[in-house]
Amino acid sequence: MGTPTPFFSPPHKGAVHRARRVADRRDDAAYGRAMRRSLERYAGALIHHREWGRLGFHTRDLASEHFTTVFPGYRTPTDHPATVNVMAWVLQNRVQPGCVLSHTTAALFWGIPFPLRLDSGLGALYRPGLPVRRGVAVIPVVEPESSLRSGARLPVLRCRVDRGGTSGVGRGAIVHRLRPGHTAQLGPLTVSALPEVLRELATMMPLWDVVAAADAIIGPRFRWPGETVPTLTAALEEARGLHGTPRALAALRLASPRVRSPGETVFRLLLGAAGFPPATPNLRVREPLTGSAREIDLAWEGIGFGLEYDGDVHRRTKDQWRKDEARRDELSSYGWTLARANGADLAHPLRILLRLRRTMGRRGLRVPSEEHIRRTVAEVGAGRLSLRIAQRQP
Repeated sequence: MGTPTPFFSPPHKGAVHRARRVADRRDDAAYGRAMRRSLERYAGALIHHREWGRLGFHTRDLASEHFTTVFPGYRTPTDHPATVNVMAWVLQNRVQPGCVLSHTTAALFWGIPFPLRLDSGLGALYRPGLPVRRGVAVIPVVEPESSLRSGARLPVLRCRVDRGGTSGVGRGAIVHRLRPGHTAQLGPLTVSALPEVLRELATMMPLWDVVAAADAIIGPRFRWPGETVPTLTAALEEARGLHGTPRALAALRLASPRVRSPGETVFRLLLGAAGFPPATPNLRVREPLTGSAREIDLAWEGIGFGLEYDGDVHRRTKDQWRKDEARRDELSSYGWTLARANGADLAHPLRILLRLRRTMGRRGLRVPSEEHIRRTVAEVGAGRLSLRIAQRQP
């Protein structure tokens, strides 16, 4: 079979021959059942059709619904597909040797958030709690409760090659021909280094979404800590003149190291643009008796008021939802009043901004006029400052 990927080792091929014997009897239903059983032994495989042939699979098998083509000539079992990690390894070691995983694909492996509207929802594949192998999160190719057989689509990966290199992959990948940039190693995968990823994302995303990516890199939850606004800025200064550098540098000027989610970032920027008083990101509030600390996403400490953002992780995991509910109940017992927002509020923020205006105004803060808020929301949507905010506002 040649050199296996570092994520998959092939089993023996006896089960394939049993499936072929069933197929020779021309019993399609039995053939399908036997083929599914035999392919369970090859779960996660992504190999060339010639290798599948050596393992005992016929051309008819490879052309059937039991296999899905990932890259030209490379197939994976439909019901037990390869992970994004395997796809990425095969891309840069077999299909496009020497390429560097870049843009949203590199961001996915780094754990840098980007809007779901980019690359057909690729960012939704990364979620908390994924298993880790060789230091890298193992990312499935479809979301939970989805499957390739029921219509889910494989992600399309992005990579870069030198300007003089070839870029003829076709299906399954977008190859960018760019000037060489800094790289990093994540387990067996070669990816764009963090400053380079930020610049690459800045060629694809509006300013506020690039700020959210920068906040994640310098934030408290990033898995590979160490980067700061000064270090990222210094690295990007070396890339002046390249597409994306001005926007990436502008984003760093707005970045905050205390933000924990992209929704918090965009809400922080939106509140500032609308003229609200500055909020403290992730303010730590201590319990008077025990000294234990709880955090509020965006807080106005002087009036005991905070805004909590429920992102996708709250929707996906009941455990996280229960923990946040307990934390909010405890904060309320300390005298805090908390408002809540979610992705729908961020997409169409006028109603929650007007509600915040009323609450803060009653507590004595100086707040913007309703007219100014409405105008800001319309301008932010029309100006496409974030893909997380709808372009058309009511």
